[in-house]
Amino acid sequence: MAGVFGHETQNQTMSREIYDISWRKNFTERSALCLATGYSCRSQVKRYEQAVLKHPVQALLEVMK
Repeated sequence: MAGVFGHETQNQTMSREIYDISWRKNFTERSALCLATGYSCRSQVKRYEQAVLKHPVQALLEVMK
C-alpha cells in the first residue's frame, strides 16, 4: 500500500489483503521490534492491529534521551 491508495474506501479490501500478506505475521511475531517509516504502513497497523508503530526517528530520539 502506498500513498492514499489504502485509505480510500473502495480499496479497503485490497489494503487488508496486502496487510495480511506482508505485515500480519511479522507484526504478530515481533510487534515490539517493529518500526515503519511510512504513514500508510503505520496506518495499516493501527487500523488492523489497534497498535501504534513508531517512526524510526522517534525510536532513535528515545534512545538518545
